[in-house]
Amino acid sequence: MATKATSNTADNDSAWERVKAAFANDWEQTKADFGSDNARDMDQDVDDTIKQAIGSDDAFENREQAFRFGYTSQQKYRSDHPKWNDDLDTKLRRDYDGDYDADRPYIRHAYGYHHD
Repeated sequence: MATKATSNTADNDSAWERVKAAFANDWEQTKADFGSDNARDMDQDVDDTIKQAIGSDDAFENREQAFRFGYTSQQKYRSDHPKWNDDLDTKLRRDYDGDYDADRPYIRHAYGYHHD
């Protein structure tokens, strides 16, 4: 499913491929941290984490669109919106081709991701 917020330019695709593996590892770490007080808060409850841990419909592959949208939106909007705010949220909601409310935590996480 394509998104409207950012065009899939070669630069965006290249940047996405560089961080895709990092997101996948981060996703796996979140599952590994199930129950840990140190687990990163992705605004999920226990049901979401269990679904991910057992490989149900909430697997990384099913959220890749949201992660990609958030990361490529960061490339487009970060100079005007270095941090998540209501104005950015409104823009992204308008531009997203998917269930924004369901994917918002993943979009927000990816928007804030900084690859070193």
